[in-house]
Amino acid sequence: MASIFRAIGYVRQWYTDLSLGEKGLVAMSIGNLIGVGYGTYVRRLQFKAPESDFLIVSTYNMPQEKRKGFENGWSDAARLAQRQPGYEWTRTYKALDWEDSPFHYLSLRMWNEEWSYRRFTQHDSTWKELQRRLDEVCDGVDNTVYRIVVDDSVKRIID
Repeated sequence: MASIFRAIGYVRQWYTDLSLGEKGLVAMSIGNLIGVGYGTYVRRLQFKAPESDFLIVSTYNMPQEKRKGFENGWSDAARLAQRQPGYEWTRTYKALDWEDSPFHYLSLRMWNEEWSYRRFTQHDSTWKELQRRLDEVCDGVDNTVYRIVVDDSVKRIID
C-alpha cells in the first residue's frame, strides 16, 4: 500500500514540475484515452443485434373440411400481427398426415418482448374478433410461450 502512495507522490511531483503547455498536453491525452474508451463502448452497443426471445407457439386442431376457413382467418390474423410494434416473424406448418398428427397446424410467432405481445392481444379489438372467428373453426387451440435456452444459429450483421 505504501508503494502506491509513493507512486502517487512521484506522479504529483512530476506533474507540478511541468509547464502550463505540458500540463495541457497531459490533460488532452487523458481526455483522448477516456474518449476512445467511451466511444468504443457506445459503438459496440450500436452494433449489438437485439435478440428477441418471446416465442409464442400455437397449435390448432380442426376437421379437414374446415381447413380453408381456418387458413383464411389465420391469414387475416397474421397480416394484422405483422403491422404491430414488436412483431418479428411468423412461421406456420401444416401436418402432412392429417389423421395421425397430434395437431393439424403449428404456428411459431416471435415477438421482441412479452409486453408487445400482451398489448396486442389484450387491447386490440380486431385481434379479438379474428381470434373469435378462429375459435369457431377450430376444435382446439393451444398457445404456449417458449424462451431460448441454446442458440447455435449463425448470426450476421448486414449494413
